[in-house]
Amino acid sequence: MPSFKQIIHLGLDLTLVSIILAGLRRNTGYIITYEATDLKRYVRRYLDWGEYWYDKLVGMAKRSAYFRKESAIDGFLDGIFKRVEEIKREPLYHEEKKSNLQEK
Repeated sequence: MPSFKQIIHLGLDLTLVSIILAGLRRNTGYIITYEATDLKRYVRRYLDWGEYWYDKLVGMAKRSAYFRKESAIDGFLDGIFKRVEEIKREPLYHEEKKSNLQEK
């Protein structure tokens, strides 16, 4: 027999999965194909539960002082692109250095 703590933990895990599925649907448009199952009413309620909590989470983030919208100034992706460019440029630099040494 599961304890009360285990039931709460399972409920929170299921809620987190439904929130992830709600975010996936909102950001990509992909959904679970649940229409063909006999449990479609329950699956729909489960997905609606995730949508509800996703909305709550977004609302809390908007009101919080710890979150803000990302801007170009943040440079979140600049570091990634910079590292990729450095990887691309590095072999060229070494080849250029070798050719200079061979010329001398």
